[in-house]
Amino acid sequence: ERILRTGERLFAERGFNGVSVRELAAAAQVNIASIGYHFDSKEGLLSEVYRRHCEPLIEDRLRGLEAAARLRGKARVAAIIEAFIRPALAQVEAEGGATFIRLRAVLSGENSELLEKLVAENFDQSSTAFIDKLCECLPHLSRTDVCWRFHFLLGTIYYTAAGPHRIAAFSNGRCNPSNTEDVIKELVPFMTRAFCAPPTKPQRATRRKR
Repeated sequence: ERILRTGERLFAERGFNGVSVRELAAAAQVNIASIGYHFDSKEGLLSEVYRRHCEPLIEDRLRGLEAAARLRGKARVAAIIEAFIRPALAQVEAEGGATFIRLRAVLSGENSELLEKLVAENFDQSSTAFIDKLCECLPHLSRTDVCWRFHFLLGTIYYTAAGPHRIAAFSNGRCNPSNTEDVIKELVPFMTRAFCAPPTKPQRATRRKR
C-alpha cells in the first residue's frame, strides 16, 4: 500500500520517466527489491496504480448500463450516457481522484503510448459494451457514427474533469463545475441530443430510393 500511494504521488508530480525505481523505494521507505517483488517493474507498479482507480469506476458504469437497458426510447439513451458519465465525474471528488487525473494528464504529455496501453487494458472491454448498447438504441446510425460520437463523449468528460476552472472563468462564476449534479444536468441532455441526431453523412441515393 505504501509503495502504491508513493508511486501514484510521484508519477503524478514528475511523470513516469521522471522517477527512478531507486527514488520510489526511498520515498516509500522500502527495499528497492520490494518493488520488483510486488509489481515486477516500474511499469507494473504504474499499471496497478491505474487499475485500482479504473476497476471501481468500470464496475459502477456496468451496473448503470444494466439498469439503463431496462428503459426504452430516448430515456434509455440518456440513462446509458449518464451511466458512463456519472462515475467518471464522481471519481474527481473521491479520495485521490484529483491526483489520478493529474497523473493521466502528465502521462498523456510525456508518454502517450504507455497511456494508450493502460487505457486499452482497462477500458476497451467496457467501452465496447456501451457502444454495443448505443448501437442497439440508435438504429439510424452506423457503428462508425456511434464510435465518433462516443469518442467526442470521452473528450467532453476528460476536459470537464481536467479543466473545470475554465468554465468558471469565462462564465464569470455563473457555471459551477465543482457541483457534479449541475454538470450531469447539463451534460447528459446535451450528449443525448448529440447521439440521437441524424447521421452526418447522407445515405447513398440508391439506398434512399430503395
